[in-house]
Amino acid sequence: MACNMHKTMIAFSILWSLYKASLSVRFKVVSGPSVVATLGSDVLLPCSLTPEMNAENMEIRWFKITYQPYVHLYINGKDDYTAQMPQFANRTELLKENITRGIFLLRIRKVTAQDSGNYYCFVESTEHHGVATVQLQVTAVGSPLVISVITEDTVFCESDGWYPEPYLIWTDNEGNKVIPSMEKVLKDEKSLYHILSAIYLPPTSSNITCTVSSSLNQSKQSSTQTIEMRLPVTCRDLYSRYIVFWPSLVVILMLLGYICFLLKRLGKLQRIYVNRNLRAGNPARISQSEGIQLTQHHC
Repeated sequence: MACNMHKTMIAFSILWSLYKASLSVRFKVVSGPSVVATLGSDVLLPCSLTPEMNAENMEIRWFKITYQPYVHLYINGKDDYTAQMPQFANRTELLKENITRGIFLLRIRKVTAQDSGNYYCFVESTEHHGVATVQLQVTAVGSPLVISVITEDTVFCESDGWYPEPYLIWTDNEGNKVIPSMEKVLKDEKSLYHILSAIYLPPTSSNITCTVSSSLNQSKQSSTQTIEMRLPVTCRDLYSRYIVFWPSLVVILMLLGYICFLLKRLGKLQRIYVNRNLRAGNPARISQSEGIQLTQHHC
């Protein structure tokens, strides 16, 4: 009798343990694929439990790098903002419409470039806990390109407000890539990128194109600058010198010719004057003319 009673107690204990275990069903925290959002828009980060179960009395904590301060915390049936990261103040909301089914999305309003990165959805009940990761990728297309000729041999291109870090390509009128002589990528206080680049103009290019693109999406900005057909540097220099030299040479030769003409004319007049005085027999005037005799020039 006592033996049967003991066996009954053991069986009851086993059944009770199985019943308690069934009440504390283990769950898995799952999330969706990476989420891409445009700078300044609102975004929803997914998180749920499988199998479906009521999560109203569980702790739901969203965080980035550290457990605390956190991005958002739901605990004891309500939201707790006491240790929230300052950059997320007044920008987060846990959607609880389907929390009884184990579905709870996090809304982040007006995303910034600093919001990019991995987010961890941590869920804990009295008997179990789990965590899932979701990546947020923020994109921003920069301002229209500014492309200008800095000197007669250099073209400059720039754009700002990009995220993530963009890349820039120069191409000539035949679509060939042109290697830049200078390129810099700067990051501002909002984590947005400013890109600037310069090239030396190919001697025979009639136009040049600058294109800036984002590595994360298909968005891009491009601008084309039309350049007048240019001679190579050495030819252009020679051409400029000839333009200045030949007119100057013509003027100088004309002046020399005119001076020679005047000198010849003056010499002829002097000879006529002397001959007339000789015929007139006026030696005094001849002597005076000899005293002021001009030197004859040959041109």
